[in-house]
Amino acid sequence: MARILLTGKAGNALGELPRAAEDVLAHAENHARAHNLAKRSAFQLALRQEIEAAGFRIADAELAALVEKLEAVRRGDKVESVSVSVSVTDGPTGSRRVTRPTVERDMPNKPVLNAKFFEAERTYPDARARGWYDRLVGIDEHKRRLLLELELLLYPERLSAWSQTHHGQVIHACAIMASRAPLVLLEGDVGCGKTVLAETIGDPLADLAGGKVHLLKVNTQVRGTGMVGEMTDLIVQAFTQAEARADALGGAPLLLLIDEADALAAKRVDQHMHHEDKAGLNTLLQRIDSLRLGGRRMAVLFITNRPDALDPAVRRRAALQLTFRRPDDEQRTELIRQAVPEIELSAKQLRELVLATGAEAEKKFGASYTWSDITDRLIPSALREAYTARRPLTAADLLQHARDLEPTPAMGKGE
Repeated sequence: MARILLTGKAGNALGELPRAAEDVLAHAENHARAHNLAKRSAFQLALRQEIEAAGFRIADAELAALVEKLEAVRRGDKVESVSVSVSVTDGPTGSRRVTRPTVERDMPNKPVLNAKFFEAERTYPDARARGWYDRLVGIDEHKRRLLLELELLLYPERLSAWSQTHHGQVIHACAIMASRAPLVLLEGDVGCGKTVLAETIGDPLADLAGGKVHLLKVNTQVRGTGMVGEMTDLIVQAFTQAEARADALGGAPLLLLIDEADALAAKRVDQHMHHEDKAGLNTLLQRIDSLRLGGRRMAVLFITNRPDALDPAVRRRAALQLTFRRPDDEQRTELIRQAVPEIELSAKQLRELVLATGAEAEKKFGASYTWSDITDRLIPSALREAYTARRPLTAADLLQHARDLEPTPAMGKGE
């Protein structure tokens, strides 16, 4: 079996990849066959992922040369090792996958996350997250589907066990499921619960997993300032750090949340799209594809208010797409009832509030109320007025503010 040796620019030894060349290429070839991909592209993707997961970066030319050498090995050349020149990444990474210690520097066992790329890491179970999750009423089907899909993406062995129980073998459909990109797309109108659901799903997932779940939310700074090569480099570094963090978790799931994903994944057909944005999108897609081969318990959550702006390649890769819409009359009824149970609204008062936040608002302002319009604006406005007047909150307060407040404009209107 041929070893893949890593060297610095000066030819100094840096380490060795843990898997033999034949193992890496065989895995990549199976993936290429299952997804009708070009073998060379699959080889390059797999090798880049192995090298970057080890804490190094490889130039495109070096990667192409490495593939040439390894394809010769596949054709029968007898070699014990193949060397490739790489560079050490700027950010700390989890290098435990390198079988020999580096000579340029000692790499930490537990990566320190760069605040330039991520907000503070969140860990579940978390009682506060569970409270927010439970308050998301009217989207029970979205909750169910998201939780199920994350289980299938993060724990493919559970699907295999199910197949063994009910079919006596792991059927081919399970392999198809397991080979999908671990990407979930949450799209739709503003204020309809996408981000809150993504940021709280970790709590019920922790119950399902029987242990801790971790979430990293990508900072908007990862888009960069538009300098040539900047966004591409930042995306690579962010994913490398996230993958290193996943490696350090000992099998605990890691969710990578990217809000306003359309800023990173806009359509490449847009003639006004800057070439740097196109390069960044291509890199983002490559990193998502590489997660298929990594074997980590890691899933990416994309959130966007502008689904039409997303590149079609993102949508094709998504294992699950959930569309969020403004609450209908029934959902607003339940939302209002749960928000102020102590007031004991009559059926007539509840109908008036539902009408004011729905059909009347649509006629007057061109849009009905979103979920957050009710919970973050209507209820606080009415409560504020009652508090200022030092009197109880009433149905009249709610109805007055429901008729006066302008709901959040629908996407494409008022922008």
